[in-house]
Parts: sequence; C-alpha cells; structure tokens
Amino acid sequence: MKAFLSLALLFVSTTVCTASLSQFAGDWTNVDTNTGGITSLNIGISGSSASVHAWGKCHPTDCDWGTVSAYAFGPDVSSDPTSQAQALMAVFDAGFSETALFIKPQGDQLSVQSYTRFKDNSGRTNYASSYVFQKSPSTSTATGLISSVKPLKQLNRLQTIPLAGSNQ
Repeated sequence: MKAFLSLALLFVSTTVCTASLSQFAGDWTNVDTNTGGITSLNIGISGSSASVHAWGKCHPTDCDWGTVSAYAFGPDVSSDPTSQAQALMAVFDAGFSETALFIKPQGDQLSVQSYTRFKDNSGRTNYASSYVFQKSPSTSTATGLISSVKPLKQLNRLQTIPLAGSNQ
C-alpha cells in the first residue's frame, strides 16, 4: 500500500488542473471498445467522499470488480477536495493481485492509469495500463441542434390557433 501511495503522490504532482469532485461522478465507458482491460466505471460522489465501481473485460460478460472507496487528491495540504480535486485513487484487491487506479479529468473525459501488482508469488510481472473514458450516453447531457431550437411564435394563454380544416 505504501508503494501505491508513493505512486499517487507522483501522479498528482504531475497534474496541474483542478476540478470539482462532482466532475468525476457518473457512468464512464472506455473509448477503446476493443480493450482487454477496464471497460467501464461508475463513480459515485457523496459530499467529500467518492467511490469507484469497475468492470473489466471478460467473456461472455464483463467481470464485476466491485465498489471501493476512492481518495481525492488536491493541489496542496490545505485544499478543499470537494472543489479542488485533481485526481482520485481507488485500490481494488482481488486477493491474488492489487490494482490501483489513478483517475484524473482530461477535458470532458477521464484519464485512468492502472497499476497491477501480483501478490500470489505466481511469477507474473506487475504491469501498468492507460485508458481514456467518456461519459456513457445514458448519463450525458444532449447538446446540438435540438437544444438550440426556439419556438416559432410565442403564444399567450388566451390565444387559440384554428386547426387546418376547422370552421373556427
């Protein structure tokens, strides 16, 4: 765990932007639909607390990694993590391995760095992966032509408009 905290400090120290903790909230999907790694995230925010639920690529359905508490990192020791969060760290323990996710905003997407270390003496090499996530369509705000449509004519409450073919 100390190694992961050291990585967290290194990761956050290279980050220059700050964000509201609420910017992390929601359902996120990996932009790489062919990923062999993490496919989706659900990040929950409640006040100054955060949680991360992750799913990884498995067949025929994705593997549910479960939900863990996440730790917010700000720019300095006196920062308010609710309004100045730069990154989140979530650690998933699968028994045989431990994976730390470092999550930071990247425009309207999330950049996720994943560090997996094996604890089972299997001889497998620890590894790192990078992912980019976008808000899932079901939670995104619709924008574009529909949101910019204006009424053709303003009607007041007492005005009636005759229907085509009616005798009014």
